[in-house]
Amino acid sequence: MTEPYTYLAQVYDGWTAENQYEEWCDFVEEEWRSGPLEVRDVLELCCGTGTVLQHLAGRGYAVTGLDRSANMLERAKEKLGPSVPLVRAELPEVPVENSFDAVLCVFDSVNYLCDEAAVQETLRSVHGVLRPGGSFIFDVNSYRKLSELFGSSHYGDDLDDFAYVWRNRFEPDTSCCDFLITLFVRSPDGTYARYEEHHRQRAYERSHMASLAKSAGFSGVEVYDDYSRRQAGPETARETWVLTKTLGG
Repeated sequence: MTEPYTYLAQVYDGWTAENQYEEWCDFVEEEWRSGPLEVRDVLELCCGTGTVLQHLAGRGYAVTGLDRSANMLERAKEKLGPSVPLVRAELPEVPVENSFDAVLCVFDSVNYLCDEAAVQETLRSVHGVLRPGGSFIFDVNSYRKLSELFGSSHYGDDLDDFAYVWRNRFEPDTSCCDFLITLFVRSPDGTYARYEEHHRQRAYERSHMASLAKSAGFSGVEVYDDYSRRQAGPETARETWVLTKTLGG
C-alpha cells in the first residue's frame, strides 16, 4: 500500500475546498495579536498543498512550509511560487535553520503521529525552533471523533473529477483509526484510474497531550473547540491547541 497523499495530492484541493481556512487563519491571527511576541515569521508543519501558507502570505507574513509528501509539496510550489521556502521532512524532524515567531500544524496532521515518542519529540523540535514568547497552534481529531464519529464505518461520494470510498476501523486497544481510501480519478480521456491509500491516526486523551506539551517545555497550554473561543469539552470533535513558549525561555 502506498504512503498517504501519494495519489490524494492530485485531488486534495478539490476535496478540502469546504475547509474553513480563512476562519482558521482569523483564529491564529487573533492569538498572535494577543500574545507577547509580534509575529512575522511563521512555519507550518505538514503544510500539504500550501493553502494555509497562501492565506498567511496574503496577510503579510513570511512563511515556510514543511511536509513529508513530495507530491503535496509539488502542488504547494505551483501555488506559492519560488519565494516561499518548502522543506521535505517527516516529523518529528524539523530541519530548518531559522527560528520562528509561530508554528502551525492544522487539519489533524498531529494525529498521524501514532507513536507517543514521536509526538513528544515533535513538540520538543517545535519548542526548539520557536523564539521565546512564540506559540505552537495545532488541531487534532478528538478521541470521540476517531472512536465514535469515524469509528468503524464507510462512506463515499462522487465529485465529478474524482470519486472516493472511505472505510474506517477504530481499534480501542491502540486508540488508532485506520482509513482505507479508494480513489477514482478521471483522466483526460474520460476514463478513471483507481488508487488506494492507507492512512492511520491515533487519538490522544486531552490530559495526556497536555502532559506531553508541558514536558516538552511549553508553559502555556490552552485547548479550544474547533478554532473557537469555547473551551474544548466532551462533545468536541476537533481540538485546537495553543501552546506558548516562555518569554524568557
